[in-house]
Amino acid sequence: MANDNWATPQKVYDKLNDEFNFCADMAASDQNYKHVNYWTKEDSSLYFDWCDEYNSMGDFVWCNPPYSNIAPWVDKAIDAQFKGLGTVMLVMADPSVKWFAKAQKYASEVRFITEGRLAFLNDGVAQSGNNKGSVFFIFAPKMIGTGITKYVTRESLIK
Repeated sequence: MANDNWATPQKVYDKLNDEFNFCADMAASDQNYKHVNYWTKEDSSLYFDWCDEYNSMGDFVWCNPPYSNIAPWVDKAIDAQFKGLGTVMLVMADPSVKWFAKAQKYASEVRFITEGRLAFLNDGVAQSGNNKGSVFFIFAPKMIGTGITKYVTRESLIK
């Protein structure tokens, strides 16, 4: 899928990084990584235990997974959450799919982005082809399944 490589807008990442102080980007490329510690498709962070690499209680990793196959990334975030590592995941807001229900079940917080859609970046250029809204699933180790729902405007993330 062509948009599997679209990058998170830097201001959006920076806003969340200010809050969570990420220790890695788990689903990146050499062109779109957001953190100096990042894992590409070739590195495949789906095939190792995230907590073996980042295992300090209270740490969080960033994950904007390929939208063509989100389910295994949700599973990895839940696994890490139970082992003490938090994940903030940016995905499409599509409550009609099974992975969404599973993420919602285990997430400590769900933040829906309102009042507009994010313009993801393709080779540094904002794309207008985002046909769904976006949501952050926050998998905090000490708050498994609390499911607090919040709303954040697109404007507050990009200003």
